[in-house]
Amino acid sequence: MNLKKKRILDLVEENYVFASVLHYFGIDFYDYPEQNLSQVCAEKGLKPELIIAGFEDVIEDDNDHLQYLMSLPADLVIAYLKHKHFTFIKHTLPYLAKLIDSYPTGNKSSIINDIRVLFPLFVEYFIRHMHEEEDDTFKFIEEIDNALKGTLCFSKIFFKLKSASIKSIAEEHHHQDDVMIGIRKLTNEYQLEKGSPVLLKVIYSELQSFERNLIIHARIENEVLFPKALLLEKELYKLISKQASLN
Repeated sequence: MNLKKKRILDLVEENYVFASVLHYFGIDFYDYPEQNLSQVCAEKGLKPELIIAGFEDVIEDDNDHLQYLMSLPADLVIAYLKHKHFTFIKHTLPYLAKLIDSYPTGNKSSIINDIRVLFPLFVEYFIRHMHEEEDDTFKFIEEIDNALKGTLCFSKIFFKLKSASIKSIAEEHHHQDDVMIGIRKLTNEYQLEKGSPVLLKVIYSELQSFERNLIIHARIENEVLFPKALLLEKELYKLISKQASLN
């Protein structure tokens, strides 16, 4: 069937990820239960072909980035991770919050009501974690890199090297990886009851997608960034020792 003629609700039923594409174009699927894609696009002044192209491109496998990122220097890996942080904070989390807030308040489902309470707390913790990671871990690695490049004096980082190490930071990071455990337990591993509303299906699907992205994000940090940072740290220690022997 021509996608343009399909109801918005049917499109989302076929692939819950399509809801995020529609949201990107200013279309919240639950506001158009009967209209088809052509009708909504005409109302919004959008080209259906543009949205259909978004449907085709939406499923991106970030696992493909692992091998590519392996070939990049640490500073570019950090730039990539910072961009993902920005996407999480500015796009993914607000979209999830809007979906959760849009669920009918009259519904007596204890799970969705509990999610309403828990999710803002999770967002607050998650954003704080992202900022701390950028201000501490990423900055420390960037300083090591800059010291090796000669754009940062050894004295600026010497005492940091005495009190911190990439190894200890990496080990602590491993213990912080499972930030979604509370929501996963609350939803019983995202299990839905038979006949659950489409909106609840989309919420669970987006929560699962976000968790998958976080797992991949953590793998990039653990398997790409930290090994690169360990090599940089080792190289910097050698350079500092060499400089000290010349004095």
